[in-house]
Amino acid sequence: MTAELYYFSGTGKSLVVARDIANTIGAKLISIPTVMNRESVETDADILGIVSPTYYMRLPRIVESFIGKLINLDSKYVFGIVTVGGIAGGVLDQLSDAINRRGGILGAGFVVRMPANYIHDADALPVFLQKRMFRKWEQRVNEITDFVLDGKTGRMDKSSRLMTLVFSHGIDGKYSRGEFSPRIDENFWTDDRCNGCGICAMVCPVSNIVTVDAWPVWQHHCEKCLSCIQWCPKEAIQFRKVTLKRRRYHHPKVGLADMLKRSIGED
Repeated sequence: MTAELYYFSGTGKSLVVARDIANTIGAKLISIPTVMNRESVETDADILGIVSPTYYMRLPRIVESFIGKLINLDSKYVFGIVTVGGIAGGVLDQLSDAINRRGGILGAGFVVRMPANYIHDADALPVFLQKRMFRKWEQRVNEITDFVLDGKTGRMDKSSRLMTLVFSHGIDGKYSRGEFSPRIDENFWTDDRCNGCGICAMVCPVSNIVTVDAWPVWQHHCEKCLSCIQWCPKEAIQFRKVTLKRRRYHHPKVGLADMLKRSIGED
């Protein structure tokens, strides 16, 4: 039985989850951005996994677009894992609907809590709280992989309906105000610590940054994954003015080289 696991990650937490699962079930690990230049994505694997972050109770646009390219899902066991720093809401229902539209069935869906990386909303969590989340994930790996390898179905992690209801109004407001518009990158800027290294452009999963006279320029098809701001080695990239004094975050088990491997074009 063969398996492939596709993932999208901005700061490494979904990469760690995907890598841990892939290593345990013997799956081929594939970065979603590396296949986005294809008209369709077909796999011969018996098991197909998708690992993605959750952006305010929704899937990232790139993950939705990727699922729209999948073909021949009807005979495969499909499972999904979403990483969340807040409330998952109905994101697994959204994932299931997207899979259904491609002729497949989401056999199982799991929610994994990880440190939030939305620096424009809040500062990074204290390290001791991050480590607590990492330990909880390590305790769940075998639970999820055993479920998948046994081919079980019907597991769909749920969020609290009350919490989802409480937060959904504010989140819908963010979307209506364009907080996830591809042009949200107009709010990024660089301070005088920028040394023109170009790492922001290299880690961007959708090639949304080009360097002009050694300065980053955003191209207005932003995923708001925050790779650029979180991986800048000089902490020179800001979002509006709210990030000036906030700590940067990326998963401690993920290095810059790991993120560069998942850039577009490196299949």
